[in-house]
Amino acid sequence: MAKQQFFLSTSTASACPHAPIVATIYRSHLLLRSSHDGTVLHSAQLDTHFVAGCTRLRWFHTKLRAPSVRLAPLRILLADDDTIHVYDVDDTQWHVVIKGASSSTGRVANVEFGHTQDEVIVFSDFGLKATVWSLLTSRGVEVRDPKLPSGGHCFRPNTGHLAILTRETAKDVVLMLKPGTRELEKSFTLGTVDAQGLEWSPDGRWLVTWEAASAGTAVFIYTADGHLYKTYHGGQDVDTPGLGVRTLEWDCHGRYLAVGDHNDRVTLLSATDFQSRAILHHNTTITSPHATIWQEQISTTSHERSYAATLQPACPPHSQSTTNTTSKNSLTHFPTTGISHLTFNRLGTLLASRSLSTPTTVWIWSLSADAVAPCATLIHHCPVRSLQWNAQDPESLLIHTASDDQAIHIWNPNWDMPRIVYVPLPKPAGRTEASWIYGSASPFDGEVLTIMLSNAQSYALRRVLVDGDDENGRDDERDTGREGEIGRMLGETEPTLLGPEDMFDEGNSMDLSPIKLSREGFGMGMRSEEEVDDTFDYRRHLIGAF
Repeated sequence: MAKQQFFLSTSTASACPHAPIVATIYRSHLLLRSSHDGTVLHSAQLDTHFVAGCTRLRWFHTKLRAPSVRLAPLRILLADDDTIHVYDVDDTQWHVVIKGASSSTGRVANVEFGHTQDEVIVFSDFGLKATVWSLLTSRGVEVRDPKLPSGGHCFRPNTGHLAILTRETAKDVVLMLKPGTRELEKSFTLGTVDAQGLEWSPDGRWLVTWEAASAGTAVFIYTADGHLYKTYHGGQDVDTPGLGVRTLEWDCHGRYLAVGDHNDRVTLLSATDFQSRAILHHNTTITSPHATIWQEQISTTSHERSYAATLQPACPPHSQSTTNTTSKNSLTHFPTTGISHLTFNRLGTLLASRSLSTPTTVWIWSLSADAVAPCATLIHHCPVRSLQWNAQDPESLLIHTASDDQAIHIWNPNWDMPRIVYVPLPKPAGRTEASWIYGSASPFDGEVLTIMLSNAQSYALRRVLVDGDDENGRDDERDTGREGEIGRMLGETEPTLLGPEDMFDEGNSMDLSPIKLSREGFGMGMRSEEEVDDTFDYRRHLIGAF
């Protein structure tokens, strides 16, 4: 088994959250590969025009399953501005196509799986409507005037009720839709001026929404049946509203609600009474007697990156005010503040955060039963892009920065120091994305973690031992023969990809033909198609005002 493997693609790869599988598009085919040995498990041919406009490649994902539990069925969707394809990994004869997913109202603004693998929710452009499609009945339920294409809806754990935020008039209204049929069960008006999202608690007891920053710090906690239980104003008086909420996150067990505000603070609210348990400050001068501060170093000779413990107090790079003097009237741009990243590990014992005031710094906090205290602080040379805990090793944190040498940073409290792993890509092209790969391989007694780094033209897999040592094996290996084998298997040369379609081209957003749902074999020629004469004949409309 190689320590590192490279693969070509024509889209950013997507790692399955519940199986050791990586999905990507290559030579107008959807390829599902094993992350262990790179074997192509399934392939499906795609239309060239669809590939040119495909911008979404998403797996079904649920937080309700333990990491060791395998989902069945395991499905993935692909979408462009008008068409959605859904594939089943285990059933190669199962394939659903939703044509004209947004009808004639514009492009698809967002598409996601619903509470189950048999449900897809599609948001149309301009906030005109959201459609919940059932893959079992080939029917859709429309919700008019959804406020947000992303973050404005959530599914209640266990029961599957859909809470969706709408705004038809000047009020924010939440619609509660029944599972399965998606019929309206209840609607209620929020006490917000401009709600920014909805979040169910992991136990399904509480529904939380929060105000825009312009309205001050305000978090509203509702019961499951829509009654206001409490309003949190950031520990300040209503007349001094503060700078507002930027991020909000529940821990996996529902013990804490973390509220990150524009004051560079994270407030942990206890889920029992929603009182402040702790306030975590992100200062520009760091003094932490009981936590180590690690600073990234770059060698002047070899240009290798490494971590070194630094003396306290430490002053990480912070955002500064800039003045634009090119225009007639000079403009001063003040630094951006606020907590941009908040993520709990699976056990709820560690919390990682990042502030826009110090964009290169990551704070890691220990959430023990006795107290909440800083565990470590990591200062980097480049701004931090993403933070991700490993699902199977909940103490390993992946830190992806904007470095141009494709370095991935990993922190684990059991290591002597954080590690920096290089994952070079064969074709550097634009922005890169990093993530953990589900599953582990154990050629020795130690457990192996796998990292994926991808861009629009290639992706690479790198294996790292949990004990902090590199896995023995061949380094920087690319199986060129396998790529040729795939090309022979597909029986075609790589086509020239066309540019994205214009939204006013005939057959796109202005197409008034009936919407079609079809099922066909996975990469096979069989198809049975169902067409409805009247586009809106089988839809049920839900209006946000009652």
